[in-house]
Amino acid sequence: MFTKLLLSILLIFFLLSCGDSENEVVTNIDKIEASIPEEDPFDYDTLQGMYIGDFGGSDIRVILNYVSSKNAIGYNIHKGLQRNITGKVTRSGDSIQLVLQEPGDNEFDGVFTLLFTGDKSKLTGFWESNSGKIPKRSFKLKKVIYVEAKDEKDINMSNFADYYSYLSDTIGHYSFKDDGLCLFEYYPVTDYENYVEQLVEVRGSWSLKGQVVTVNWQPNKIFPSRKSEFTIFRSEWGDFTLKSGDEELYNYRYGP
Repeated sequence: MFTKLLLSILLIFFLLSCGDSENEVVTNIDKIEASIPEEDPFDYDTLQGMYIGDFGGSDIRVILNYVSSKNAIGYNIHKGLQRNITGKVTRSGDSIQLVLQEPGDNEFDGVFTLLFTGDKSKLTGFWESNSGKIPKRSFKLKKVIYVEAKDEKDINMSNFADYYSYLSDTIGHYSFKDDGLCLFEYYPVTDYENYVEQLVEVRGSWSLKGQVVTVNWQPNKIFPSRKSEFTIFRSEWGDFTLKSGDEELYNYRYGP
């Protein structure tokens, strides 16, 4: 009797083990190899530099100090107002787009969208104000390439500040910067013998068309029209200088 019971138990275990092997599910795990993104071969450093073009009737300069495959940093100058810009970079084929924001603490701040396609020395873009109160502006900018001047006919946007960095007239001093900024400093006159001992600085942006230099100033008292024009010429001693009407400015490049 005991033997039959033992055999029955062994038979049951045998049948159960056979059932488990028949129903066993084998799971195959495929190996997934990590994909390495392709390296971007474009040299983003070539986008660094100064770009200039018309912006609502006067020149604007956009200076890109740093550009990578992801980020860009720089600043812009328009009518003497200088604003930092920073933002993101994206690339699709032959096109590179920069979306750069101004700080936002000025009523004229907004967002620049710059697009390089093909020729990276030129770009198209548009600007939208943060407030929405200023109309959207589209523009085309061209990169400024430095060229050394041998005479006054060779003076252009790239080298102008090398020859006209610091000049003066009977009222004050002009400083022309290579990024397009122009500063005029003077002491207000109360009468012909007394001066107010507080230096006043007026900021503007200069542009060059042919032999004519135009400065668009921020609101000020000394230039009520907010615009000045000068003509490039050489003095009788061969010095580069500027004229405003009949008045010849003194160029400190050639003396103290």
